[in-house]
Amino acid sequence: MFLGTFTLYGILLSCCAALGLFLSDMLDKSDLPHLIDGGLVMVAVSLFGSRLSYVLVNFSYYQDHWLEIPQFWLGGLSWPGALLGAALSIFLIHWIWKQPAGELADSFLPLLGILVIGIWLTGWGAGIGYGPRTDAWFGIPTADLFGSIERRWPLPILGAFISGAWSTIVVLFPLKRQRSAGTRGLLGLFGLLIINAVISFFRVDPAPRLLGLRLESWISILALIAAGIGLYLLTKERTLYEPSDS
Repeated sequence: MFLGTFTLYGILLSCCAALGLFLSDMLDKSDLPHLIDGGLVMVAVSLFGSRLSYVLVNFSYYQDHWLEIPQFWLGGLSWPGALLGAALSIFLIHWIWKQPAGELADSFLPLLGILVIGIWLTGWGAGIGYGPRTDAWFGIPTADLFGSIERRWPLPILGAFISGAWSTIVVLFPLKRQRSAGTRGLLGLFGLLIINAVISFFRVDPAPRLLGLRLESWISILALIAAGIGLYLLTKERTLYEPSDS
């Protein structure tokens, strides 16, 4: 526990959300109104989805501990639920404030990138997402779910660093002016999903499996396919509506 009720886990994620909202507002080039309000809606819906999916996966425990279900600050969040919540919140904000969904996805990419970094780092501190044991120079002391500290592959740090670098490149790299709204957001998401999928193949912490793969690996693959289809459709739409040279 830290500062009485809240854990360092919850405080770090809260700080990441605040920083992500600040950067999304500062770097926004579309001048969308209600961006901060929409960002707060996205954080709330993503948090709800993340907690709900974690509770459902671990319902055998929570059916006897109902009072712990809303106590997300104690730990226990699931990124697939957060991703689904973020997608739903885009359409919710679009419906409430009539903001273009594609521009919202582009504008909230810094928020997504900062939250992903926070999830990787808090997972490392909570003993989640660790890699195999190693005596090599790159091994770092990492606690597992049982509190045992051993030198392991630095998967969470690697995930946080690469995710941060990719998000920064996509946010700051100038894309063509005639690109369709949403291209930057989907491109950023596509890269973050690839990073998560690749790293998940090396994780050794206990997790549900399906056909030999971690369940989150399958979810990453399915989300990658969906993001890839979205990018293809946006590219096709831009090609259809580009003016002809003739």
